[in-house]
Amino acid sequence: MLTLALDTSNLPLSVAVIADGQPLAMIQTAKAKNHSATLMPAIDQALRYAGVELAAVTRIVVAMGPGSYTGVRIAITTAKMLAWTLKIPLYGISSLAALTTAWRWQHTSPLIVPLIDARRDCYFAGFYRWSAAEPATVQRLQPDQYLAAAQIVAQAQALAPTGPIVVTGQLTESQQAWWRQAWPDAVVTVAAGSVTMPNAADFDLLATPAQQVQDLNGFAPNYLRPTEAEATWLKNHPGEAHESFVEEV
Repeated sequence: MLTLALDTSNLPLSVAVIADGQPLAMIQTAKAKNHSATLMPAIDQALRYAGVELAAVTRIVVAMGPGSYTGVRIAITTAKMLAWTLKIPLYGISSLAALTTAWRWQHTSPLIVPLIDARRDCYFAGFYRWSAAEPATVQRLQPDQYLAAAQIVAQAQALAPTGPIVVTGQLTESQQAWWRQAWPDAVVTVAAGSVTMPNAADFDLLATPAQQVQDLNGFAPNYLRPTEAEATWLKNHPGEAHESFVEEV
């Protein structure tokens, strides 16, 4: 099986080519760039580094959100186009689960709390734990959610009162400092460096049969909260919640 894995759901871009669970090539960036202009060149470069043709890819795995509205759309649109063109399966994985794979070898099986900054002291948050047994598998303990920081602390305390807890994600220094003191009675690690970024080379570990997309046309990003345009539409049309938010004329 030859997998092409993509993630542009936040500031980092990660693209990998994986053969039967073995990464062949990966492109990773963490610089503010336009993913719509850089994703396809990154895919082309990863395929060239791996020494394979796009036509040889047998499945695609894409991070489907939550995250940046625009970033999530770019990877999903690209993944859907490639899956449709190549007539191969597409798998959608959580962008928060994608931030947990660096801890799959931890024998202590910590509670992993991946975070994506959603502004105004709120985050897209997940609650995960990797099994200590082989093969390593990840368990989602709570649905991915859009939460205030205090709500995240309360849920994590309920799941792991004394820890160990790992908080990960691309956080500012002041945010890291806040999360270090958020659980005074628990053993907490706030991640830093490369482990705070998604690693597309690990996406094979997350793409289970349950994540296979059954309706390619209907596959959409998991935003976890309305976009600004949708929020404005709902504000201007109270009581008229609509799936498409497009005015019917």
